[in-house]
Amino acid sequence: MKKQNGSSLLLIMILLAVALGILTGLFLGEWCQHLKVIGQAFIALMQVSVLPYIFVSLIQSFGCLDPGQAKSLAKRGIIMVLALWSVVFALMTLMPLTFPNWQSSSFFSPSILIGTNDLDYIKLFIPANPFNALANNVVPAVTLFSIMCGVVLMGIPRKQNLLALLDVSGEVLSRLTLLLVKLSPIGIFALVADAAGTMYPEQLSRLVVYLAAFLTMGGLLFFLILPLLLTAFTPFKYRELMVVSRTAMLTVLLTGNLFIVLPLLVDNTKKLFELHRISNEDSRNMAKIIIPITFILPCAGQLMDLLFILFAAWFNNVQFAPLDYLNLYGTGTLTLFGSAKVAIPFLLSIFQLPSDMFELFTVSSVITDNVKYAVEAFAVFCFAALFAAWMTGRAVWSWRKLAPRLIIIGVISAPVLAGLGFVLSNVVRPPADQRQTLDAMRIKSTLDTEVFAALPPPQPPCETGHLDRIRKTGVLRVGSNMNMMPFAFFNSRHELIGLDVEMAHQLATDLGCTRIEFYPISFDDPASPLNANQVDIVMSNLSISAGRLGKLAFTDHYLELSLALVVPDYRKDELIKNPRMILTPSFAIAALAGADFDRLKKYLPNHLLVKLNSYDEFFSGKCPAKALLTTAETGSAWTILHPEYDLFIPKRQFRDIIAYGIENGDTQFLEYLNLWLKLKRLNGEFDRGYDYWIKGINVQPKPERWSILNNVILKKQ
Repeated sequence: MKKQNGSSLLLIMILLAVALGILTGLFLGEWCQHLKVIGQAFIALMQVSVLPYIFVSLIQSFGCLDPGQAKSLAKRGIIMVLALWSVVFALMTLMPLTFPNWQSSSFFSPSILIGTNDLDYIKLFIPANPFNALANNVVPAVTLFSIMCGVVLMGIPRKQNLLALLDVSGEVLSRLTLLLVKLSPIGIFALVADAAGTMYPEQLSRLVVYLAAFLTMGGLLFFLILPLLLTAFTPFKYRELMVVSRTAMLTVLLTGNLFIVLPLLVDNTKKLFELHRISNEDSRNMAKIIIPITFILPCAGQLMDLLFILFAAWFNNVQFAPLDYLNLYGTGTLTLFGSAKVAIPFLLSIFQLPSDMFELFTVSSVITDNVKYAVEAFAVFCFAALFAAWMTGRAVWSWRKLAPRLIIIGVISAPVLAGLGFVLSNVVRPPADQRQTLDAMRIKSTLDTEVFAALPPPQPPCETGHLDRIRKTGVLRVGSNMNMMPFAFFNSRHELIGLDVEMAHQLATDLGCTRIEFYPISFDDPASPLNANQVDIVMSNLSISAGRLGKLAFTDHYLELSLALVVPDYRKDELIKNPRMILTPSFAIAALAGADFDRLKKYLPNHLLVKLNSYDEFFSGKCPAKALLTTAETGSAWTILHPEYDLFIPKRQFRDIIAYGIENGDTQFLEYLNLWLKLKRLNGEFDRGYDYWIKGINVQPKPERWSILNNVILKKQ
């Protein structure tokens, strides 16, 4: 009774810590970020005894077994793991049915072009250096090493003294963990206050579908499927499972750390058997063996991370075939033996989904990590209880008990999933259109600016060079293709903006100009306006190509771009399944006149090619081409205006380097521009422009985090 009262008091203290943490976060706001150190210290302190506990308890528990018991343990364990995975994957396959029919797009992210490193399974599982594995928390390797030592200890005749020592050591480490758990209200308060005070709700706006599906799946597993299946085969009751495990589950939910409650889960499993007076030495040993082993397996909660891949596919309008599901579940299970931070980029790469989706996964993990580890902890607890009952003859395999529970699971799950689908489709609003961000972009300049619809008449050559002419007249004449998002384009207010337009304003300011003029040029012949002295410089995503060399002078290149294809959403699925379709001569590809079209003619001479004067011709719907050749940076911007299109990145990437062009022979102006570009890179101005125009970062100022102290109390004063 005293032990039960102590557990209830700890639970009350944890709940109070949660409430106080939320109130503190709402009151102080971003000041709560200083409490994060306390929360991190608490988690580190809780980890002190866990890995040594796994090491000691596994050797001791396996050492007590005879070879026959170990063989039976392995067989039954494999059966139970496969059954558990089947249940989780069956539910996960149903979750995409709840996703609404939205179309979305995003700004370019360089991560879309970056692959991922394969997971090192040898380092993860094989303890080449057990001490290194212990020092670096490589749990699978430590577990495998401990199991091998325990298996060897089975056959040693004089093992009793060592087993007794290991048993005492395990008890010491277990009690140390239980003692440290009493500090959990302090650590939980700090973690909750930090999250409540620093998290911006709008950070999760794009993830509302994934978060809703994830939380629903976690709730069904935790409160319905896992406990009902356990009660179908054992004498344990639903209420007993929830009451016995509540402190451990709440601790995991609030800390997001499964590692720290492993000894608690062993203790909780023992309590279940004690409640029914069926506890014995065998059941206690089974709990100590199976829980550390199960910990290294992705049982249920950790497998839920695979739902993000299904979300990423939906978000990017990629259809998953039945074979894709099998591939995801097979490959995903293996990769999740390691870290999700490694597994998710790897899986995104395998299924050719944008790597920048990993940024969304990282943001969502603030919430999902805590939920998934709570589900994982409960799955480990249920798995251990069922396994110990089976190994000690307390499990009953009765269809009469199982059938009604399966009916209950189906009757509750079906309306829950249907309701989720209805809410996501009819109540939840789609994320903010990125076109709003595109339209919010501005260029801050005090220069007198004029955009002309045609080139001026040809002028006599500049005898002293363009640099001297610009400084004397105070006017910079810029040639630009004004339909090259995000480098040069018109917004809804008919203002000429873009990365190269902003750089032109900076160049004019640095040259001491009072006026800047923009003139339209064609990529088919960008050299003629320069040679006819109609413009001083061409600044709009100008590629350095063999055909242009010698006709005009290029500055040092300021960007390396990656070529990509813009295709309708449905055609991207076809290309992912059959990328060689691009090589079919009847697969018509369009490209802008100039370097892009010349490149197509060189590499695909027998293809049906379409020359474009502007990208609008392709998106008008009248173009016969099935794909548009452009760069990933430009294509990403166009998919914002046309979300029914998407980018396809070929596995073999081709690079395009861009620079600014000036008249041939004007060495003084060329030297000035090269040094000017170098200076812009060194002082970070170019990188800030790249983030703003290409990646859409910091376009709209981030609002101050709301708090009672700043927005209510201090505001009144």
